[in-house]
Amino acid sequence: MKNTIITVLFVATLISCTNPKQAATENAEAIEFIYQPTYQSSFEMGSDEKVLLIQEMHQHLINQDYEKAVSYLTDDVVFDLDNGSSLEGKESVLQFMKEAYAAVSINDYSVAVNFTVVGENEVEWVLLWDNAAVETADGTSTSYSWMEAFAFTGDKVSYLNQYSKPILATE
Repeated sequence: MKNTIITVLFVATLISCTNPKQAATENAEAIEFIYQPTYQSSFEMGSDEKVLLIQEMHQHLINQDYEKAVSYLTDDVVFDLDNGSSLEGKESVLQFMKEAYAAVSINDYSVAVNFTVVGENEVEWVLLWDNAAVETADGTSTSYSWMEAFAFTGDKVSYLNQYSKPILATE
């Protein structure tokens, strides 16, 4: 009889225990956002292959193989750059790469975050947060942090939206 009571109490204890995170999630009320984002509530995760394409494109850019880098772009690609300017067309992007990156070295490149999302409009985006040190011909080096969003048409980048900021040294 004693073993039966202990077994019943043990089983009752197991049944009554819940995962605190699960209980908190189940009891949480829905948040009513002030602004309704277009992708937040209606996106799916996209293809890791698109992330790999962006990483390959960056590798070619870092290695100063600009012809190969622009091979990942549609002919009518649009780049909205971090300085507020826009480039339209693959040839404009190629010319920009040759002028802007040929005189610098990109060192210590790393990726903090990269993933893909697909919204209701079926556009697949690679969202990338990356960092690197950009060294000029005179040896001056500045570290940067970028946030970039690449929209795809098929397996080619058709749009880039880029933000950047220098990473300030801390003591």
